[in-house]
Amino acid sequence: MVYNEIVNVYINTDTHYSSENLLVTMFALENLKEDKRMKKWMYDCVLETPATAEAMFKNKDALVGKLVDLFLAKDYKKIVMVASGSSYNIANCSKYAIQNYLGVKVDLINSVTYAKYDYKFHENALVICMSQSGKSTNTIEAVVKAKECGNDVVAISMVPDSPITRYCDTVLEYGSYGPGDDVFVCRGVPTSTLYFILFALEAGVKKGAYPKDSYKKRMKEIEMIIHEMPRIREAIDQWYNANKEELWSMKRAMTVGIGPSFGPAIEGALKMEETIGIPSNVYETEEFLHGPVYEIKKDNAVFLLDMDDTMHDRVMMIYEGLHQLTDRVYLITRHPGNSDKRVMTIDVDACSLLLPMLFVMPFQILSSRICDDCRINAITVYNYRFSQAIKTKAN
Repeated sequence: MVYNEIVNVYINTDTHYSSENLLVTMFALENLKEDKRMKKWMYDCVLETPATAEAMFKNKDALVGKLVDLFLAKDYKKIVMVASGSSYNIANCSKYAIQNYLGVKVDLINSVTYAKYDYKFHENALVICMSQSGKSTNTIEAVVKAKECGNDVVAISMVPDSPITRYCDTVLEYGSYGPGDDVFVCRGVPTSTLYFILFALEAGVKKGAYPKDSYKKRMKEIEMIIHEMPRIREAIDQWYNANKEELWSMKRAMTVGIGPSFGPAIEGALKMEETIGIPSNVYETEEFLHGPVYEIKKDNAVFLLDMDDTMHDRVMMIYEGLHQLTDRVYLITRHPGNSDKRVMTIDVDACSLLLPMLFVMPFQILSSRICDDCRINAITVYNYRFSQAIKTKAN
């Protein structure tokens, strides 16, 4: 994309970008015109995901074995997943798979909420504190609180020997660590979700909570999902290309999901906020109708996730109705048959509880490519200064 085309997007579509951001974009173009793409960016991490997931799957016994043994050592009645940011979204992506395959209740609690307010009434629970980098100060605080409360606590991160290892006796790794950065956790979200799915299946079948024939079927489906990731990525690229000029000019985004699709929806909203820098919110599918729809304007974008059969009819009813409010209704669905260019079909025949690994990909790719095409990102000198003043990462 050339400089004049970007400027035309700003001028002709009255986009959300401020004059300051336009100047930043122009400066970036001038300085990056010889460098087509950054050395490593979100899209690169999306490209790495299938190989990482395949390696994790092949090594699944060793990878999740310790967590399986820990869980089966006691008669836990509940798992409490404590996290923030994308780690919290990973918990949302894997919650229903764990509950279904393992047969225990799963609570999700933000790290500071757990540490300050919601640390009680978790008897007979295994507390899992999650941090991709292992540096999140709020999750480290939650580990300390869980230990004070006498809970069995496990800390899990992507990075070996991270700061969180100094605060917890039992520290595990996702097995997704690789050279270079995992930019905005684009590799980490699907692969960490895979980790918890594999844990739930292995522990579930050993506990007798999940049938062996269903276990074997799920494993074959996981292999197929990993194999299909490159094809799905190419289809998402085509979907993005068909809608890119409209996506460039989004002023507001709303992501809508429920059950197993809520995880990809909440991660999708976060991705657009922290990369493109537009207001983005996530809503549970039915709650979306009780107020949030009244703010929708013509230049707002709504991303509806249609992942399972349970809510399919209701989601399609909402999809049709939303066109009364805005044309920018994007449907991400597992059900084929809709030829509208704004519909992204992820046609993989597998248990819907496994599909968050794929349904997060459209948001990763569109966020990466909008930043690439328009030479923008949400990181400015101002929020850099803010991040330095308000520390969230341990050294």
